[in-house]
Amino acid sequence: MRKKIYIEDIPIGDGERVPFIAELGVNHLGSFDRAIDMVDKALEGGSDFLKLQTYVAEKRYDKGNPKYKEFTKLLTDWQLSKENETKLWKYAQNKKAKLFTSVYDESSVDFAVSLGTIAFKVAAFELTNKKLIRKIIKTRVPIIISCGMTNLDEIKKTTLILDESKSDYILLHTVSSYPLNEEDSYLNKINFLKSNFNCPIGHSDHTSGTNIPPLAAAAGAQIIEKHFTNNPKHRLSDNFFSVTSEQVKKIKFDLEHVYKVMNSPNFEKHDPEKYMRDFKKYS
Repeated sequence: MRKKIYIEDIPIGDGERVPFIAELGVNHLGSFDRAIDMVDKALEGGSDFLKLQTYVAEKRYDKGNPKYKEFTKLLTDWQLSKENETKLWKYAQNKKAKLFTSVYDESSVDFAVSLGTIAFKVAAFELTNKKLIRKIIKTRVPIIISCGMTNLDEIKKTTLILDESKSDYILLHTVSSYPLNEEDSYLNKINFLKSNFNCPIGHSDHTSGTNIPPLAAAAGAQIIEKHFTNNPKHRLSDNFFSVTSEQVKKIKFDLEHVYKVMNSPNFEKHDPEKYMRDFKKYS
């Protein structure tokens, strides 16, 4: 059996049901009221976890990045004040949401801890940010890392640090394209990661619609993340390819079906081969 971890009371690993993460991110576009509605809708859909983004816009990207000014302006417009972010977390926690966040700088790690994050997400472009990862490790909460735009050597260097500190972590196969064409999902990489790392392996899906999550689960993914919105008509941020509450319900239904088909938990009890067993020949 491969290593299994828990995020609060939810197990992630071999033989377990595949939980769903609703990535609210910054799809609220800086609106506190919309963020509250997104929390409500994500829970109504049956999401197992809700994920936000906690950041300081000016620290999110390297200043040498040619897209620094453009994206820093957008992320500044979409950033909740610390007061409103605190209110949002308390609201979600009062609704019994299992809530965690992505962080992009060390000060945001401390703030997220004060908010009560139950895990940390490391974005694909932060996988090689050893300074940030070492800061997160010190919090001793589970860590989920997206493996987009990377290679085996980079992932091994990061997991070595995590293993040395005896951290609980999950690796997510992902393709860092927004949105992603279904045929570019490369779900075989899930098994590649499983063959190289003794930790739960999941999938972060950036395609439109609900087709890929059950396929990823059938391919071996043990947790699914997908961007979430309460209004896909918004063209800013990731809203236009994100799933809605009704689509989350479908994904949850499909994931449960995959679990039953893949694990067949009542196989021995039902013994579907009983009738045909008399035809076996022995020599």
